[in-house]
Amino acid sequence: MKTDTVIPCLVTDVIIKIFENVSIRDLFSILLVNREWCRLAIPLYWKAPFSYTKTRSRLAIKIYRLFLKKKSQNIKKQNLPTLFDYPLFLKELNYTNLLELDRTRVNVRAILKLLIDRGVNLNIFVMGDTAALGEYIYGLWTDSCYTPMFSSLVYIKIYSPFPKNRVIKTLVDNCTKLSHLDINLYDNNPGRIKMMLNYLEELFNAQRCLLNLRLVFNNGPGKSLIKIFQSKPESFKRLELVNWNFEECDWKWLEKCTDLTEFAITNPQSQITEILGINFETHYLKSSKKKSIKTTHWHFGNDGKISNFYFHSEKSSTEPYFDEPIVIKPTNYTGRMTRSLSEFLNRANSQTTNINGL
Repeated sequence: MKTDTVIPCLVTDVIIKIFENVSIRDLFSILLVNREWCRLAIPLYWKAPFSYTKTRSRLAIKIYRLFLKKKSQNIKKQNLPTLFDYPLFLKELNYTNLLELDRTRVNVRAILKLLIDRGVNLNIFVMGDTAALGEYIYGLWTDSCYTPMFSSLVYIKIYSPFPKNRVIKTLVDNCTKLSHLDINLYDNNPGRIKMMLNYLEELFNAQRCLLNLRLVFNNGPGKSLIKIFQSKPESFKRLELVNWNFEECDWKWLEKCTDLTEFAITNPQSQITEILGINFETHYLKSSKKKSIKTTHWHFGNDGKISNFYFHSEKSSTEPYFDEPIVIKPTNYTGRMTRSLSEFLNRANSQTTNINGL
């Protein structure tokens, strides 16, 4: 009598879920296994090409330039310079690294247009201190023709050295799904500061979920910021306020922050300690090579235990890419099995669903 055989089977959705939770090094090995795994792993491997090592970013720029040579409307698969349409996979853009590698306005505009033409929707946007490059090129991404790709952002980290640019206003006009907002502000003009705070309030009100918010502003107007928080105390999950001037501020609004799980501040006033208690930890934020800023952190976990600092995790959430990441040309591809994958495959097979008759 013939018996049905039971063969472990990984459906595509399950494979992708597993791939999303492995390290970059494992992902590098995974895409060498076979055609199918390569096809599924490449989008994850190329989702943040400018966010790791400089070598990785330089290679990404070279690959993107291959696509710039093609006409923007001619992006059919058979016309691609590589086997995969790598710009299409971009989900995280480190704008600072992009500018450091290519400072010409024409090329930066061309890359942004390349992404727009492909309908790229970013999840993460990071922009550090680009003051040396000039205000114009710093704010290129705020042009209305490029902003559609920012409407899906959930994570933003920005150092904003130029007081006159449209950074905050652009975020207000396009972002409603943020869960993480980390902004380093600067300005010394009272009128512009007031306008900037109004934009921040609009940005907070536009979000659909709780915010993890970190605001740095040297001697910023703390009383004005507190008024914003008082009007919507239930909007924040984590708050870190660095270097603001909070003299004579009333902190009773903290009692209404029912969803707050972490609060951090520089130079906390006695009223804050009275409200939040004395069970806190300190962290030294390195602002320069010779200077650190001390911040005091309160945690409000359900289990009563102090969790890791959200904005200052001891272990980096990202891992460096290999110095020579894979770029696959449109030739016959043959995958190969690597010994380092044996443990991964065993874990993967243990999560499969047994299907009779396959």
